[in-house]
Amino acid sequence: MGLAIPTKSFACTIENGLAHIELAQPTRGNPIDGEFCREFGLGISELSERADVRAVLLSARGRLFSVGGDLTSLVSQGEALPATIKAWTADLHAAIARMVRMRAPVVASVHGNVAGGSVSLMAAADLVVMAESARISAAFSKIGFSPDSGSTTTVTRRIGVARARRFFLLGETLDAGTALSLGLVDFVVPDDAVQSEALRIARELAAGPTEAFGAIKRLFSQTSDRSFESQLEEEAQTLAAISRTADAREGVKAFTEKRKPVFEGK
Repeated sequence: MGLAIPTKSFACTIENGLAHIELAQPTRGNPIDGEFCREFGLGISELSERADVRAVLLSARGRLFSVGGDLTSLVSQGEALPATIKAWTADLHAAIARMVRMRAPVVASVHGNVAGGSVSLMAAADLVVMAESARISAAFSKIGFSPDSGSTTTVTRRIGVARARRFFLLGETLDAGTALSLGLVDFVVPDDAVQSEALRIARELAAGPTEAFGAIKRLFSQTSDRSFESQLEEEAQTLAAISRTADAREGVKAFTEKRKPVFEGK
């Protein structure tokens, strides 16, 4: 089973609660272009509303995860470049915002190189599994551009304002060990294990209490925008609402019965 809409820039399968999005233009380096932005926007909109989607795995085919923006397409725009950028980002930014806010947790499996706007796509995931040989590049300033795709928020939430600013100003390239130490990624594994480990984590999440996961995501997304007292009340209100779910009742019951809970995502 897959998406209701046909896609060329990525493939998507949905099985046992797990939606697997796989960037599918390896010969081009899985670039972000107008087609990808449009398709990804439609795809995430659909996945975020599907009751059968309880986790998302984001990966890529080929040697690279993604080269980021398709510079060849951008160069060809000439004087129309600003309008093209606004059209592409309208779709892509909405998609990333909805991916961050969807109840299903997102796991990114990163191999090869990830650059430009795809760094934000990676950083927006809830958990990132990175191959030992992979590299993360902030390429914007190298071509006279500023960041997009939510980079100044998604990366900053992971590594802090000062370190993110340095990353983008200097156009740095980070190896896996550095990315892990900064918190830009969550796990570093051998190259031949990155996909299997990301899949294992994603399947574990897909079998979990989806509404509780969604609540955890929402709470953490707003910590920097609320006072401590407001966040405490939001936690209380959220927990009270989650306690009404079938999975919460099952979790408590399973604990008292000393067995593993069976969650249904509702």
